Amino acid sequence: MRSCLFHAALVAVSVLILSAGGNTLAQDLTWAPIEAKEPPGSQGRLYPFFATNRDLALEGYVEQEFLVSGQATPLSTAYGAEPGERALSSGATKPFRTRVLVRRPDRPERFNGVVVLEWLNTSNGFDADNVWLALQDHLVAAGYAWIGVSAQGFGGTETLRAWSPARYGDLRIENGGAMTREPLSLDIFRQIAAALRGDLIGARPRTVIAAGQSQAAIWLASYLNGGLADTGTIDGFLLVSATSAKIDPVTPAPVLRIVAEGDAAGPDAENQPEDSTRFRQWEIAGASHVDRHLRAAREPVQLRDLGTSVQAAIGPKCTVAAIGTTTSAYMVEASGLDKLVIWSRGGPPPPKAPRLIRQLGHEGRLRRDPTGLALGGIRLPEIAAPVGLNVGKNTGAAACGAQGYYQPFPISKLRGLYPSARAYRRAVERAVRENVSAGFLLPKDGELIRRAADKASW
Repeated sequence: MRSCLFHAALVAVSVLILSAGGNTLAQDLTWAPIEAKEPPGSQGRLYPFFATNRDLALEGYVEQEFLVSGQATPLSTAYGAEPGERALSSGATKPFRTRVLVRRPDRPERFNGVVVLEWLNTSNGFDADNVWLALQDHLVAAGYAWIGVSAQGFGGTETLRAWSPARYGDLRIENGGAMTREPLSLDIFRQIAAALRGDLIGARPRTVIAAGQSQAAIWLASYLNGGLADTGTIDGFLLVSATSAKIDPVTPAPVLRIVAEGDAAGPDAENQPEDSTRFRQWEIAGASHVDRHLRAAREPVQLRDLGTSVQAAIGPKCTVAAIGTTTSAYMVEASGLDKLVIWSRGGPPPPKAPRLIRQLGHEGRLRRDPTGLALGGIRLPEIAAPVGLNVGKNTGAAACGAQGYYQPFPISKLRGLYPSARAYRRAVERAVRENVSAGFLLPKDGELIRRAADKASW
């Protein structure tokens, strides 16, 4: 153990959990705060991987990182598990050591009582905090605490060790050598979620919402389907682009599943589970699996820490190189998160949303209007009052499908759609009003969209 990295003594946390076999076990996790010796960009890399690039101190927030170690039970539930595939122990417990990244209000009175616990995404071979990156403005403004968990070894702790042996050399999560072979990950996440019921972040949370995007969201679907949510340590689940994942309709915790158009036109083509007392599915027209908002938030941090950009490498390989949609899907996610919190506390569920309209007999095809925009779904102002073509699915190299694309309309087309900029602003105002009234946009985000439209002229 590299003691120079520790700022405080080890903290032993007793966590009461339910084993996969149903017996009650007391398991100890050890939490060790890591001292940030150097700022982001330093050659020694003695700072948190993917540390935020915003000045949290000016916003009344702090960022901390912990090493967490303990014993985890390997579970039979696999990545992409179907409903009813209950998690069973598949061997003796094994030691693990991982990291947890915390961004929280610096004073208890600023904390809104909700922890968003994100399963960090390793799809690209490194931990990415995609939910934080999409929602950070809302999380900070509303006083949420955010905690990111490196729950996986492959692409997670293994990449962290290579990135900074001095900071992360002790991390270990035994795995099967693939992103989908992680027998310890579900139990690691469950134990960390249980530990948050204590006063680990300066204030005891009232609500814990598990969140993940893409591959991480699929793991959370497996968590649900495996029965791990039965312990009640997680109050609700926000699953963003959990492509192809099916959700157990009798899940004990509320689930809001947000589907981009690009997923509904691809891996999620026929995945349309019915809304229920514990489940809502929101499908967003004109949204891609990875959009420009997420890229703009992630790219500077990725360039700083890895020197590469995933999207910059993908773009030239796609049929439409202008990858990424511009639809404000992250605003829908923000509204959904707030409503999921209310739902998880016994309040009303989020509103039901119209589904995207599929073409019967044509798997993966969506019905579109004459301009090429998908029909149905949540129709944000970028779709209801378009100034360009947002399509959620692209073609070309394998990775292109998830990127979607955006192509602005020529001035001649804009003038045909809107005789004046004032007519355009009225159309935007109407779309904002409808989405706020329906519950898919927060009023503050609707106002941002209105202000942007006020600058339009042609």
